[in-house]
Amino acid sequence: MVNISLQKIQRWMWPGNCLLCAARMPAGGDICAACEQSLPRLSAACPRCAAPGAVTEAGNTTCGECQKLEPAYLFTRAAFRYAPPVDKLIQNLKYHGRLDLSRVLGACLAEHLQSLNDPPPDVIVPVPLHTTRLRERGYNQSLEIARFVAKRMRRPLNARDAWRVRPTAPQTKLTRDQRRKNVRGAFRTGAAFAGQRIAVVDDVMTSGYTAEAFARSLLQNGARDVRLWVVARA
Repeated sequence: MVNISLQKIQRWMWPGNCLLCAARMPAGGDICAACEQSLPRLSAACPRCAAPGAVTEAGNTTCGECQKLEPAYLFTRAAFRYAPPVDKLIQNLKYHGRLDLSRVLGACLAEHLQSLNDPPPDVIVPVPLHTTRLRERGYNQSLEIARFVAKRMRRPLNARDAWRVRPTAPQTKLTRDQRRKNVRGAFRTGAAFAGQRIAVVDDVMTSGYTAEAFARSLLQNGARDVRLWVVARA
């Protein structure tokens, strides 16, 4: 009797297509090997804020911006630079309802994190959306990504005890100084995070002001430390 696995039958009956180039590939795959090699991986970057291409001076381990004003968070891990085609995947998830991409982006981020030797956090927390934005969009893209990251990393997820208490303008339309002021006091966090090592998950980190404001709120409410996990760094 021929022993054919269920996985082989699925691959034969339901082959898939690469999300980026549409090449045929086995079922269960999302990005073909050729496209995988071309993804904009983040290499040279500041170890604190993950700013791409940050050049450190001799004897210093962080970029100039982090030396001027030390971030509240310990470090940032980003899987990619915010560049094609990753930027389009994130935009399609964030603005066009492509919730299926949260699994793909979450898996990419988790794979990157698993390649590192960082001590694990106690809990994973997505950057919250204000209720107004949540009603408009119907979902929080950071939470959707965090679900898959938490599952792959085998860490608990807490999206219940952190809130964005003030509606804020989209950061993409603001200057750096306006972005900093825009998110000041925008977050509130609960006592559930006291004494916890927290990994904050977001889709994109640009100026870092949103992450900074959220990290400060967590620390002010007793978190032991905060690290940032983002899919892409602009």
